Amino acid sequence: MSATRFEVERRMNNWRLWRMSERRSLGGSPYPIYNLTPRPRRGENIMPILAGEAEETDRAVRALPAPLLRAVEVWYFGSGSLNQKHKMLGCRRERMLELVEEARVTLSRPFFLKQAERGGGHYCKIMR
Repeated sequence: MSATRFEVERRMNNWRLWRMSERRSLGGSPYPIYNLTPRPRRGENIMPILAGEAEETDRAVRALPAPLLRAVEVWYFGSGSLNQKHKMLGCRRERMLELVEEARVTLSRPFFLKQAERGGGHYCKIMR
């Protein structure tokens, strides 16, 4: 896996965790079953969510063309197997994988990320 691909995937996983937990209190698990009973804080198991980075990634993802956006949402948030996910998209499995890869490549392009940056007057590389 190349450094760029690793960075894109790391940022996408950070974004996924942020989206899954964005309406929960900090320190809560993004998985509801773990929030049913009190449990001691275990610092070694907590994966930090980089909120600012996740917000930038969210803007970039939302700027994707509709087919890529839908593929990314199903890939990262859809439950079920690969076969169930491609059926949710209404396409072949190979096509779903192509769409997800095309989204990753698009998100790794600096010019795309510059377009996705809204409001700020500065250039911010989201995926380096």
